[in-house]
Amino acid sequence: MQEHQDQPLAAVLPALFFVTGLFLLNFLSRTSLAPLLPAVETDLGLGHAGSGRLYLLVGGGNALGLLCNSCISSLLNHRRTVALSALAAGLALLAAAASTDMLLFRLALFGLGLATGLYLPSGIATVTALARPQDWGKALAVHEIAPNLSYTLAPLLAEAVLQAFSWRAVLVLLGLLQLAAGTLFLLRRLGPDQHGHPPSVAALRRLLTRPAFWATACAFGLAIGASFGVYTMSTLYLVTSGMARTQANEFLSLARFAALFAALIAGWLTDRLGAFFTLRGYFLGVGLALLALGLAPAWALPGLLVLQALLSVLFFPACFAALAQVFPRELRSLAVSLAVPLGMLTGLGGVPVALGACGDAGLFGLGFGLLGLALLAGLALPPMFRAAAGLDAPGKSA
Repeated sequence: MQEHQDQPLAAVLPALFFVTGLFLLNFLSRTSLAPLLPAVETDLGLGHAGSGRLYLLVGGGNALGLLCNSCISSLLNHRRTVALSALAAGLALLAAAASTDMLLFRLALFGLGLATGLYLPSGIATVTALARPQDWGKALAVHEIAPNLSYTLAPLLAEAVLQAFSWRAVLVLLGLLQLAAGTLFLLRRLGPDQHGHPPSVAALRRLLTRPAFWATACAFGLAIGASFGVYTMSTLYLVTSGMARTQANEFLSLARFAALFAALIAGWLTDRLGAFFTLRGYFLGVGLALLALGLAPAWALPGLLVLQALLSVLFFPACFAALAQVFPRELRSLAVSLAVPLGMLTGLGGVPVALGACGDAGLFGLGFGLLGLALLAGLALPPMFRAAAGLDAPGKSA
């Protein structure tokens, strides 16, 4: 590994951008399926619920990959784990593109989720190895551009390819890019040679007996469902409401492009207003936006999608800041490592299936409205975090 921790951030930006590119491909491999769903449904004869179950496979695999990272990175190291994630995702995408049998297609999507899930803990370790400790915040901010950028690019990529080719060509393109990027990353030896550490039984017992952990898992499930889960079904919802697929994907891209800039403000708001107050604002705002999305007429849906996407970015900076106060240092990373997979399974798997089932019943709007009510119920979680952090005691404040 090249040692960069004694160099200023500007000197390691090329390597940091390369790692961010890997993260972008990681997300695009999952997000690109959403704008392709109308074409996938037609080609494979799926209903809306069947389309949602495809994301249940991706979400289940992703959760398993996140859980397996510590064991795999302890055997390989973080650099090889990042490369393994990209190479395995590339193979899974090519397998999905080539599959004509539904069983093989579903297995390939589960493998894609598993491969992409391996990335995040080792990717974060790579970023912090490249940058000096005093630059970690800025380096991680650059790295976090990838998810929101993928939400913007995925509909545009899907439409560009669908004009001349089938939806399978998108998977082939992304698969080849993943294979090339993973190979180049391995050859350039950019990642850290350090190994991961599997959690101890004692640490697991301490964490799983804390009510705050289960509140954290619930919060991540709601947030991932309101962001990624809604994204996966938005194109289908707009098309079902009478909008052309091309126009629906353009609006979806616009909504996430606006969120890309809002993400830069979310951290400032968290610092300014406090993590717990920002979380309350998130659950209230997104809950009402989703409720409106389920009740509004077709002409108002694009604007509400933009609003919902803008509000969704408030969650992650505020939640990570809150968790720093809720959990002691020795349990913090373990809490995230376990809570995020549970949230992925619910938000990336369960929410699309539920929304798709409502769509098949001709009640797509009801599904979005019910999800909005679930987010409003999430207003009960920030007070639980405050109590776990001891901020409700006399003399304490957020």
